[in-house]
Amino acid sequence: MGMLTAPHQLVPHSPRSDGGGGDIVARLRRWHAAGSVLFFLYARSLGGLMQSGRGRIVTLGEMALTIDAGGSTLLVMLGGAALDDTPQIFFTPDLSSHFQVPGVGLRLGNHDWLFFSDAQVPETALPAAALQSRLPGP
Repeated sequence: MGMLTAPHQLVPHSPRSDGGGGDIVARLRRWHAAGSVLFFLYARSLGGLMQSGRGRIVTLGEMALTIDAGGSTLLVMLGGAALDDTPQIFFTPDLSSHFQVPGVGLRLGNHDWLFFSDAQVPETALPAAALQSRLPGP
């Protein structure tokens, strides 16, 4: 995919505030309710699949969430997930630079990792296809 990430050690439900007075789950609920277009990265723990791009959280429940990524829908099972709101470090494809992105990280029960951010992610971090999102307007 052309992007490397270095996820921090995730802890069960970080007690830190998201700056709006709420916790991590409340931030996810706000993004869901507002239909926010988010940067996301999904990485398999054993490699083989990494999907990144922009999308919306379409459904959000205790056991699962779905992401509308324009041309596809990603179903993510949340059973056993640990949440973290530590900014994540991302590297450009050529490893010439890195940057931190604030957001929400989820270590899933199957050890896969999902990250959401409403921050502007540098274009050099995303594959060209992800920049041409096919999402409908708000």
